[in-house]
Amino acid sequence: MYMKKYLNQDTLLLCIAFVLAFYTVSYPIVEYPHVVDKGPSWLGLDVSWEMTLNYALSKNWVWGKDIIYTYGPLGFLGTRAGFGISKWAFLAFDVFFVANMFCMFRDFLRASTNKWLATVILFAFTIVMESSHRTDISWVITLFSFYWMYNSYKEAKYGYFLLACINITLGFYLKLNAGLVGIIFLLGHLVNLYVFKKTDVKKIGVVLLSLTCMLGFGAYALHVSLAGYLKGAIEIIKGYNSIMFIDQDVYSVQENNVALLFYIMLGFIVVYIIALAKERKFSEIYYSLLVFAYMFLLGKQARLRNDFIHYFEFFSYIPVVFLMGNFLHLFRKNQKPILAFILVFTMLSLIYTSERPKRSINEAISRRYSLDSSWFRLKHYSDVYFLKNKDKRFIPTHVLSRIGKHSVDIFPWDSEYLIENGLNYQPRPVFQSFSAYTDHLEQINYKKYLNKAPDYIIYDYESIDDRYPYNDDLLVNFFICKNYSFVDSFTSNGRWRAVLERKPFAQPLKIVEQGAQLYKINEDIPVEKAKMIKMQFGLNNVGKLQSFLYREPVLNLKMTRANGYSVTYRVSREMLKAGIMVDRWVNGSEDYVKYLTDRDLLDAFKSVRVVADSDFYKPDIKVEYYDVE
Repeated sequence: MYMKKYLNQDTLLLCIAFVLAFYTVSYPIVEYPHVVDKGPSWLGLDVSWEMTLNYALSKNWVWGKDIIYTYGPLGFLGTRAGFGISKWAFLAFDVFFVANMFCMFRDFLRASTNKWLATVILFAFTIVMESSHRTDISWVITLFSFYWMYNSYKEAKYGYFLLACINITLGFYLKLNAGLVGIIFLLGHLVNLYVFKKTDVKKIGVVLLSLTCMLGFGAYALHVSLAGYLKGAIEIIKGYNSIMFIDQDVYSVQENNVALLFYIMLGFIVVYIIALAKERKFSEIYYSLLVFAYMFLLGKQARLRNDFIHYFEFFSYIPVVFLMGNFLHLFRKNQKPILAFILVFTMLSLIYTSERPKRSINEAISRRYSLDSSWFRLKHYSDVYFLKNKDKRFIPTHVLSRIGKHSVDIFPWDSEYLIENGLNYQPRPVFQSFSAYTDHLEQINYKKYLNKAPDYIIYDYESIDDRYPYNDDLLVNFFICKNYSFVDSFTSNGRWRAVLERKPFAQPLKIVEQGAQLYKINEDIPVEKAKMIKMQFGLNNVGKLQSFLYREPVLNLKMTRANGYSVTYRVSREMLKAGIMVDRWVNGSEDYVKYLTDRDLLDAFKSVRVVADSDFYKPDIKVEYYDVE
């Protein structure tokens, strides 16, 4: 009896909430570049974009103009890459993060009628999440904004609205997707409050003005062109949805587990909404829809990319949505079924996360609650520690001497070569070629090269996910082959790399349309004498539904050479709309140099075919032919 009375004391609840919240902070406080010099080159893909974001921030590049990416100038809060970032920025964010977690944990304990069970659930939340949230932090920030929205629904205090706006602004400049989701649902939240007479127009106006001021100040302080930032990131998201998934069944077990959790949660939400309707608490329904939106987007990302990391991201961050707080209020007199469901759901998620290598439940507890002293070694924090991989990104001395202080770019993605070697890195805005997968993004990169092309390029001809590399950044590739000369080469990490030098007077491309014709899906399309063709066709209703709920149906491009041999590459409707090269088969860096110097040394294409499931696509394809000089 004494223990029960003691446990119900608010002081103890606050202590429990604080301790658990403290241990949700990302560990380690900062990540050092994980650079390898063996294995496939895509192993350098992630570390390169992470370092490039920090490099852009240190050089005061303008987001939306000089650099275009879904991660914004606060992306380092997710990657935890410390290059060029003050340690105090990480500490300030972590204090804010723990404070938000503390508030959610405190309210969850206070709202629970069974404090012991609620404590066990919170403990499970802490270990189901990754010890280093890294880029998953955007989901947590989104949840913070939802939590404060729900608090402002219960009591329309300016402070709650302010905290929702702060989290939305952080999400907006950390990862645009998160910010847009927050803005959209904040608007819905304000409409819900107004419709059910829980606030007035004046307060809504103050909230919207506050958010606008925060976003505006953030754009000024962080060097963001809002129009370009929004447009560019939305284009990346659009292109991502149509091509950036792995077409394989390796993770079918994880995909099925995601589906199981999704439908269990969906059933729970439906039952809860019905209960709200019976109680005539219609104004509460919106916040159950917020939970569904969070779950749907998290699941859509996992199914869309169809890879190991994103499936386990779903398992790690779906249970914590219960911290929003809305599910414990309706059934306060009988919370046992709700708490039992939350616990079982969380434990099921924890079991699924434990299937990940080095992620058993014991290991998860150890990493979360056994912080070693390295977390506190801030006195050794220095930029020097983030640039120690020059030997793993080897560039010969004679190449470094040739480039000197001249501007240089690198293809297709490994900017670590330039950053580690202290070169004057001046990339195209979409700095990783495989991400330039829409016409708008290709045009942005082309215009940058047309106006201020780098003096040198280190070129490695490669792509990801079985794509034809020349079609990544197509217009820039045509521009390079017209305006650059092959001057040197070197081999590093097992790959031959060409060094290209810009000619004295760069010339724009001359793109001349030769005509257009209609063809069918799965039909050979003659190349004629074109160097580039563009194709336009659409999804039927079944295809649109699959694309929305799951991912866009697979498209392949079969390209047949004059000698009768064919090769097949992954492609998307956005890439086909932007244009594909159909002139010669370039099959490596050496072939790229041949195409640049004498394209007649390479096999010509005679036809292409869009290989697709006709159950999902409309049959007609509009094909436009172009000559490029």
